[in-house]
Amino acid sequence: MVVAVDDNSNPSEEARLRNLCGNFRVVYTKLPAPRTRLEAFGRRSHARNLGTRTLDTDLVLYLDGDMLLSPKYVQEIKYYHAVLPGIYIRGRRYSIPVAQQAKGMDDCLSEVAKPQIPAAPLALEYITPPTSFVWEQAYQAAYYDKWEWCASNNLSVRRTHALEIGCWDENFVGWGEEDIDFSFRLSQLGLTPILLTSDNANSYHLEHKIDYETNAFTLRENARYLLSKFPQIAEYRRDAYARFDINVEDLLRK
Repeated sequence: MVVAVDDNSNPSEEARLRNLCGNFRVVYTKLPAPRTRLEAFGRRSHARNLGTRTLDTDLVLYLDGDMLLSPKYVQEIKYYHAVLPGIYIRGRRYSIPVAQQAKGMDDCLSEVAKPQIPAAPLALEYITPPTSFVWEQAYQAAYYDKWEWCASNNLSVRRTHALEIGCWDENFVGWGEEDIDFSFRLSQLGLTPILLTSDNANSYHLEHKIDYETNAFTLRENARYLLSKFPQIAEYRRDAYARFDINVEDLLRK
């Protein structure tokens, strides 16, 4: 079952999305109009919660709308959830540049389907694993991960576990930290984070223009809220925040 959650598209975009969903038997849902300026920056938590409530499946695979997937992605994720109990999984993310996208979707899908992959996954600014870290194998291509390295653009968990922690916190709006909050709460529930390194578990980001100024603003506000909930995780986020000139001590001040 595939659910597409529409967050504040314009009428033309909505019509195109509804048409695509109809052609591919995808369930289309739409969030109400944003109530505030901050909500207009994006409501990832709201969208994921609506999608979670709409689904009637054992597993939930959370994916951003600007992602393409390896051809055997769903089968791969289901397999590892079946053999490893009590986990949640993040896969690796690669990039498809704008120049390649200009050749058309068929060309992008052809590249994704090839067995070879780019030399290195796309780095994420807010994920800071040390270069000296030694990954411990859990099973085949699955490795034990850290909750603080979670990214929700390619994330899967059993639906019952998402519901048990109250799903995604809708106080996070715009970009940043809703996935760290979600991951931390899953780990507190006793689940083990897993990094899945197989080619079949890859996602491919369709690169696009980014409003870095707005992202930095919402990250700061979301970080302040996150640390107000869980001040004990401040040190885990210090290096990531520093990349955006955000000081942990400033966030912790009342």
